[in-house]
Amino acid sequence: MDIQGTGCVLVVFIGYLTLWGLKRSSVKKSIKIDVNVFKNSTNTVQRYMLVFTKLLTILMLVNIVLHFLNIKFFGLFIRWSLLNYYAIDFIGLAVSIIGLSFCGYAQIKMGNSWRVGIDETTKTNLVTDGLYKYIRNPTYIGLFIMNLCVFIIWPTFMIFIYMYSFFIFLEIQVCCEEDYLSNEHGKEYLEYKNRTKKYIPYIY
Repeated sequence: MDIQGTGCVLVVFIGYLTLWGLKRSSVKKSIKIDVNVFKNSTNTVQRYMLVFTKLLTILMLVNIVLHFLNIKFFGLFIRWSLLNYYAIDFIGLAVSIIGLSFCGYAQIKMGNSWRVGIDETTKTNLVTDGLYKYIRNPTYIGLFIMNLCVFIIWPTFMIFIYMYSFFIFLEIQVCCEEDYLSNEHGKEYLEYKNRTKKYIPYIY
């Protein structure tokens, strides 16, 4: 059984769920709105994205169980030799804290404008200062880092599939959100978009 690796991944997973839960509770208490607006969307793509989030969550939970049990099913759960060192687990855990910090920062900075999905009923404020002055999606940078760290801890083919699927999901969601914000905020958002980068300052 991979107790050490499982423990590290659970810390990352529970850490994000805790951040998400606290923010959801805070916004709901403040403005009486559930931040998880995926389920309220009338947009077909967003409804598919809701299903995708549920499937990814199930896949992650299955991965945690099967990796913990150290299953050797057709080599799908065997660590790649290049990263097959227990010290790597703690490196992955340490770096994941940076990812969690990005997520926490974004939640605090956006305040009551923070949503999971696209809010089609309430116009939220456009946040453009702080870290948002340089990149438009610090939350997603945090999630990219966290998922990369899970792969560092468990460098297996199944985690690679999960990580790659998650990256595709986030990229599609970012495109949907940016299209929506362009329509919602018009020139203000287009000017903001032109002077910032999507994920990495001055690069991309």
